[in-house]
Amino acid sequence: MKKVLLFASIAIIFASCSFQPKFELKVNIHNNDSLLNKKFFISQKIDGTVIYSDSIKIKKNQFLVKIPYKGPALLNVSIPKSNVYDIMMAAEQGQILLSIDSVRPYFSGTPINDHLQVFLNGNDSVSKLFQQLQEEYESKRTANLLTPQIREAYQENRLQLINSNTDRTIAFIHENIDNPIGEYYFMIHYASFPTDRKLELNSFATDKLRKIVGIKKTVDN
Repeated sequence: MKKVLLFASIAIIFASCSFQPKFELKVNIHNNDSLLNKKFFISQKIDGTVIYSDSIKIKKNQFLVKIPYKGPALLNVSIPKSNVYDIMMAAEQGQILLSIDSVRPYFSGTPINDHLQVFLNGNDSVSKLFQQLQEEYESKRTANLLTPQIREAYQENRLQLINSNTDRTIAFIHENIDNPIGEYYFMIHYASFPTDRKLELNSFATDKLRKIVGIKKTVDN
């Protein structure tokens, strides 16, 4: 009878483990065979604490990783000794598709990660606009064509780009304020924003974020 109870207990333990929530990371490597035989590292973090980590050896250009889902968290992926490092996504139930090429990673497949990728694409577009603006200004400076009007126009265009990008960033944070991605971007941008933009963040900050950055809760809020 004791043996029957022991086997029954073991069966229950294995059954409970098999039904633990999991999500999948489907990885596709394009035009980058140099990543073969390297280590693929994965970690999940909640409030800066690693709650799960694992690594596998990359044996082929397409592979699937099943990861325990431990609740809303940040998912970090890196491949040491390569140009693939600190890819940050949201740990979400479902299947996340991660494409890696020689230029930059791209991910999709779950709601928050889809939204994050659109935001990152926007970052790329803004960076190109800044680069274009700077190159045009430098070319005129090199050719001794700068005038007070050109300098003023450059500063105005640059400020407009900064304000537009800040608007976009705050909107993204607001839409994701209740998940780890929104919290992460709130934290990395809060200190660098001017006071008036901080007030915008304060207006929708969660109690958790208020406590972290020391925002005093007012009667109006």
